[in-house]
Amino acid sequence: MAHRSLASRCLIVAVAAGVLLTACGTTDQPAAPDSVPAGGGFHGSDCNGVTDADIADAVGSSMFTKAVVSDSGCFWQENSVLGTFGAGMGISTWWYRGSDMDTERTLETRAGRTLTELSIDGNKGFRAADSNVCSIYVTKGEDVITWSIQTMNPATLPDLCQVTEKLARLSQGRVN
Repeated sequence: MAHRSLASRCLIVAVAAGVLLTACGTTDQPAAPDSVPAGGGFHGSDCNGVTDADIADAVGSSMFTKAVVSDSGCFWQENSVLGTFGAGMGISTWWYRGSDMDTERTLETRAGRTLTELSIDGNKGFRAADSNVCSIYVTKGEDVITWSIQTMNPATLPDLCQVTEKLARLSQGRVN
């Protein structure tokens, strides 16, 4: 059995869980409203308001292909491989209603990432990073939006946190 990094296994589990949660939903439930109640969170938008062109601009190439689109977010698969490995690496954005930022901080700390507090368009959040991953979490009301880039070969990309910050700022400008 091939050895996979913790980050790779976590991303594969997260994508699989998202697919399972989407597949297990019932069809008689109404879709989430695009409007947000007064004092609420973000305004809904496909892929949290970011396009394939925005992804290509942020990384400087078209090396990511959209692979997952759901009501809660999107995932762009990295097209390159390192040796024979490449599955599961990419860029993702997810929108969580009713999420707890302390839980997210705890999970990122347990993964061994360095956390840095930040604010984007008046919304508080934090960045979690290591050499192969950079994620940004931003909260508004009862909502959390997260952006993450994960790669086995960060040398082929611009600074990972610059990529996620650019995407998070675009997103916040469109769904805030």
